[in-house]
Amino acid sequence: MAGGCARPGYPTGGPKDEEPPVVLGCKPANGSKNIAPKEFYIQFDEYVVLKNASENVLVSPPLKYKPEFTTKGKGVLVKIKDTLYHNNTYLFQFKEAIADFTEGNLLPSYEYVFSTGSYLDSMSIGGRVLDARTGNPWKEQVTVMAYIESTETWRNDFDTIGVSSQPAYVTRCDKEGYFTFNYIPKLGYRLVALEDKNRNLRVDVADAVAWDTAIFKSYPIPDSTQALTHSSNQAITLYISQPDNTQQRITKSEFTEPGRIIVATQIPMQQPSIEGLEAEWRLNERRDTLRLWCLDAKLDSARFVVSDPTGIQDTLKLRHIAKSQTGRRRMLNAKEEKVPLMKALCDGSKAYYDDLRLAFVNPVVSVETRPAASPEPAASQAEVMLMKDSSVTLYPITLDSTGLTARIEATLKSGEKYHVRIKDSLFSDLYGNFSDSLSFDLTPKDYGTLSIDIDNKMGFPLVVEVLDKRDTVVQQQTLAASGKLRFIHLPSGDYRLRAVIDRNGDGRWTPGDYRQQRQPEQTVLFEKTLNLREKWEMEEKWTVEVVKDKPATMERKSIAPAKGIVPGGLKPKRVE
Repeated sequence: MAGGCARPGYPTGGPKDEEPPVVLGCKPANGSKNIAPKEFYIQFDEYVVLKNASENVLVSPPLKYKPEFTTKGKGVLVKIKDTLYHNNTYLFQFKEAIADFTEGNLLPSYEYVFSTGSYLDSMSIGGRVLDARTGNPWKEQVTVMAYIESTETWRNDFDTIGVSSQPAYVTRCDKEGYFTFNYIPKLGYRLVALEDKNRNLRVDVADAVAWDTAIFKSYPIPDSTQALTHSSNQAITLYISQPDNTQQRITKSEFTEPGRIIVATQIPMQQPSIEGLEAEWRLNERRDTLRLWCLDAKLDSARFVVSDPTGIQDTLKLRHIAKSQTGRRRMLNAKEEKVPLMKALCDGSKAYYDDLRLAFVNPVVSVETRPAASPEPAASQAEVMLMKDSSVTLYPITLDSTGLTARIEATLKSGEKYHVRIKDSLFSDLYGNFSDSLSFDLTPKDYGTLSIDIDNKMGFPLVVEVLDKRDTVVQQQTLAASGKLRFIHLPSGDYRLRAVIDRNGDGRWTPGDYRQQRQPEQTVLFEKTLNLREKWEMEEKWTVEVVKDKPATMERKSIAPAKGIVPGGLKPKRVE
């Protein structure tokens, strides 16, 4: 036979579809005028799904009732439940609200616009929202609200607008912090950006917020058929910050184990006191956490009062709740596993140059040697052996005021190998427990130094921070005016410098407060990344000054006069 059947099998298919759905058309048409639709339909080239449309579709001006969003065929049907105003341009912004059905490819943004009057508003405002602390885009979703300039009273009472009034227009930042308001009237606007967690378009007390007291003028959309993008002229920059929660309260209180309690507060304490409990307590460096050691080490329930001048007067009733344990852990507890009183903070790869420190589980109350048969004298000293020649030097050990850490007063050389030994029973805690002997090896590392000669042009004190490659602050110092700073004991690596303009002089960066109309303290980044190596001392000069952003004031003649949105208490006429 000349012919035969083809080999059965399955098609291999083509490359994976990674393209978002494409809009084929709208009904009524996008950009229509003189309409007040009860619904509109967006047609796509494939089947689509909606992604949390009630939150990811923004409508400007905001509507009282949320539209209804459904899929129908290869498209999205939007039903409008509000009565629309005369001579208004309405913009529906789909922000990652639509994806294709098969692969889930998101349509990043799509805008549907129509007018209830004879023209479309054709102006725009664009800008960017950045983290006031770091200068990077804010990590969470940011909503930007625009309020129309009206009266002098409105200007002076701006702090109440974002709290009590609905904005005229609303949009949302993209992942890089850029935002645009398209199809708005030719008017002046005040802008407020916030992390609007409860979607109420209001500045709540705990909301991260950014704002500017300047009045920004709208300017023409570059192309009336396209929305403004962040590649266009963007001159507005708003700096967002999370406000301090200044209301004092206890945020955590619990037994961490029998005899040990932790109490944490919202803001630092001043002079805490404990009543009704026999315990030793220590306050951490930030002064926002109390650690308590009950004199009865087996105590598992307690009732006591915590007080502090910052506004705490709380009665706490606590009970220790044992956590569920595996069989192995239960066996260890049954054998009364002993936790050593003392441990080293500087063994192995964690050597802190020449600063050798010890940590204690419980507060140490005495430094002495328990009487023993050995005739060796008692001494608060550590034996440090240089490994290359086995020479031993005794160094004193200094206990800090909390009794929780101690320092071995040794001077060591980088690159040398050392063996450290601390004798048995040198320390005793508040329960009468004595420390075991402790020994460890270490090799101190070589470090670098940054010397910065700063010309401070700001007229305020500076908090100068050294940032590692993860933008973590590794060291910081304050500087009252101009002068030199040295940052020592820095491991080799890349660093950046950031200066906080410390206007209130409290030695830290202070976020903004919208209700008090206090902007966040400014920060300035040094223009270079500094590559520091071992044994280097790098010297740099830095003029600290802020170049302010220029507001977007570019104006051109709009296509038609702005009408429809009436600020204040007046209401526009509704479409019949």
